[in-house]
Amino acid sequence: MRQLQASLGADEEGRRSAVDPAFRKAWLDQSLKTMMKIYVRCLIKEPADRPSIEYILWNLQFASQLQHAWRGHSQSSEGSPSSESRGLPFH
Repeated sequence: MRQLQASLGADEEGRRSAVDPAFRKAWLDQSLKTMMKIYVRCLIKEPADRPSIEYILWNLQFASQLQHAWRGHSQSSEGSPSSESRGLPFH
């Protein structure tokens, strides 16, 4: 968890090095950062300090919207989607 917390304060390359290689190029940095923040907050030792389900859902929706907008922009700028710009499904 400390490595993940440290990567949140790092630059984009630092954050990407902390996630699964399948996500590194497929996800927008802001989406990765948002999901990492959720993950870290959910692992707080004291349950009362963990985020509410509303916080989690709102932030996951935010990350998903960023990702979909980025994919749409990437696809329209390139003409056809590449496997990297399509990324992995977010459920």
